[in-house]
Amino acid sequence: MVPILAKQALARKCGFPNAKMTGNYECAYALGVVSGALAIPKEENVTNLVELKNKIEPQYKAVSSDNEQIKKLVSLLCDYEPSDIFDEQMMELYNDGYADKIINLRVE
Repeated sequence: MVPILAKQALARKCGFPNAKMTGNYECAYALGVVSGALAIPKEENVTNLVELKNKIEPQYKAVSSDNEQIKKLVSLLCDYEPSDIFDEQMMELYNDGYADKIINLRVE
C-alpha cells in the first residue's frame, strides 16, 4: 500500500455526504488527523489499530469542532470497525495525519 493512496481516498471521501471509510490505512490516517487537529495526545506505543482507535475514540467524541472536515472524519471513524492489524505504513499514516492536522482536499 502506498500511503498517498489512503490520503487521497480520504480526501475525496470528505467531499461526499454518503462516503464510507473502507480500510485500515484510511482509518490510521484519519485517527492521526483528528488527534492532531483536536490536540489529543499522540499515542506512541500502539500494537494494533483497534487498540489505537479505542484509546482515541472517547476523546474525539467528547470534543466538538467547528471544522467541517474534522466533523466528517469523526463521522467516518464512528462508522468504521478496523481489524487489529497494524503495520509500519499504518503507523506512518497515523504520524503523518497527526503532523498534518488537516487533509489537503486538493488531490493531484
